[in-house]
Amino acid sequence: MSQVLMSRPATHVASELTESCDRCGFPAKLTVALAVGGALAFCGHHGNRYSAMILDVADSVVIETGFVWRGTTAA
Repeated sequence: MSQVLMSRPATHVASELTESCDRCGFPAKLTVALAVGGALAFCGHHGNRYSAMILDVADSVVIETGFVWRGTTAA
């Protein structure tokens, strides 16, 4: 069995996001570019709730300035 190393998605900070959460419609605190194509936006609540899944499928993540996302501290 061979080991596969998974890299974390690239994380960037933006001063302001204009999107709305794709789950509930609240203002987005992070946007996710998916590794398979497409993008999603999440409010703070849903971004933190789904942080583990986001890390699994994201190519890159953009976080609004001041938002503390659990995905940046996940080991």
